[in-house]
Amino acid sequence: MARLLIVGILGVIGATMAQANDLLGAYRQALENDALYAAAQAERRAGQERESMGWAGILPQISFDAQTSWSETEYEVANGNVEQRQQNRSYGVQLVQPLFRWQNWIEYQQGSLHKALAELRTRTTVQTLIMQVARAYFEVLHAQDVIEAILQLRVSDYEQLVSARKNFELGSTTIVDVHEAQMSYDSTNAQLIKARSDLGIARHALSRITGRPAQELGTLRERINLLSPEPIDIETWVNAAERSSLEVQIQELTADIAKNEVRSRKAEHLPSIDVILSQNMQQNPNANTRQSESAAIGLRLSMPLYSGGRLSASAREAVALHQQAEYKLLDARRSSALATREAWAGVTDGVAQIEALKVARVSAQSAVDSNLLGYKAGMRASADVLKVQSQLSEIIRQLAKARYDVLLAQLQLKAVVGVLEEHDLAEISTLLQ
Repeated sequence: MARLLIVGILGVIGATMAQANDLLGAYRQALENDALYAAAQAERRAGQERESMGWAGILPQISFDAQTSWSETEYEVANGNVEQRQQNRSYGVQLVQPLFRWQNWIEYQQGSLHKALAELRTRTTVQTLIMQVARAYFEVLHAQDVIEAILQLRVSDYEQLVSARKNFELGSTTIVDVHEAQMSYDSTNAQLIKARSDLGIARHALSRITGRPAQELGTLRERINLLSPEPIDIETWVNAAERSSLEVQIQELTADIAKNEVRSRKAEHLPSIDVILSQNMQQNPNANTRQSESAAIGLRLSMPLYSGGRLSASAREAVALHQQAEYKLLDARRSSALATREAWAGVTDGVAQIEALKVARVSAQSAVDSNLLGYKAGMRASADVLKVQSQLSEIIRQLAKARYDVLLAQLQLKAVVGVLEEHDLAEISTLLQ
C-alpha cells in the first residue's frame, strides 16, 4: 500500500514537472511570478474603485459635528463683581443630498470608463506576457538547436581533418588541406563556445519571467503543419485590428475620458443645488438656557462668479488634452494596421520560407555527399567539402529559427487584433515533445 502511495505521489510530481516544462506550464509559472503582471492586477483593482468613487458623488453625504467650550463671564453689580463659569457643548448631524451637480454625474461616468480602461490594460499585460514567455521559450529551443547543428558540424569537420591528415601522410594531398580542415574545426569550436553562452543567457531570460530555473524544455516536433492565417485576406485582419486591437480600444477609452473631462471642466461654471437637512443640540448655550435643539431643512444654491480665470484656463487645457487623445487614437489605429501587416507577412512568408529551406536542406545534404565522394576520388579539394558542410549547418539553423518565427508571428497576429488568449499557447504546446 505504501509503495502504491509513493508511486502515485511520484507520478503526480512527474506530471506536474512535465507540465511546467512545456510552453503552457512556463506561462502559468509566469502568471504566478511576473512582477509586471502583479502590478497590472493591482492597477485593475484600483480601477474598479474609481466606479465606486464616482458613485459616491451622487449619494448623500452625512456628517457629525461635536464641539465643547468653556467660558468665563464677569458681571459688575452693585454689591461687587460676579463671575460665571460654564461649559458649553453642541452636537449636530447634517445630511447633504446633491440635486444638481453636473460635474458629479460626469465623474460617475468617468468612474465606469476608468474601470473599463483598467480591465483593458490588464488584458494588454496578459498578451504581452504571453508573447514574452513564448519568445523566451523559443529562444532557449533555438539556442539548443544551434548547439546541436554546431556539434554535427564539428563531427563532420573532425572527420574531414582526420581524412586530410591521413591523405597528407599518404602523399595524396598537400599540407594546405590539413590547415584548412584544422581552421574549420577550430572555428566550429569557437562557435560552440558562443552558442553555449547564448543558451545560458536564454535560460536566464526565461527564468526571469517564470521565476524558476529553466529545466529541460519540451522541443518542437520535426513534422508539424504550419498553415497560413485564416482568413487569408490581409485586409480582413487589418480592419479587425483597427477596430479591436487592445491598444486601439485603450486609446478610444482614453479619448472618451478626455472628452468627459472637457465636459467636467465646463460644468464647473454651472450652479449646484443641494438639499440640506440638519439637526443640532446645544447644552448651556447661554446663562438662561440649559439646552436647546433645532432642526432645519433647506435648499442651497452655489454658483461660481469669478475664480481669477482658473476655470476658463482649466477648460482650455482639457480641450487640448482631448485633441491629444484623438491624435493618439489615430496613431494607434495606424500602428495596429502596420503591426498586423508585419505579423501577417511573418506567417505567410515564413511558411513559404520553411518550405524553401526544407528543399535547400535536401540540396545541401546532396552537395555534401557528392563533394565527399569527389574528395575521395581526388576530384574535389578539402575546402570544397568544408564549405558545403558549413552551408548545410547554416541552413539547418535557419530552418529551426524560421519555424519558431512563424509560431511567434501567429501569436503576434492574434495579439494585434486583440484575441490572443492562453488557449493559443495550449495549441502550440501540443506541437512539443
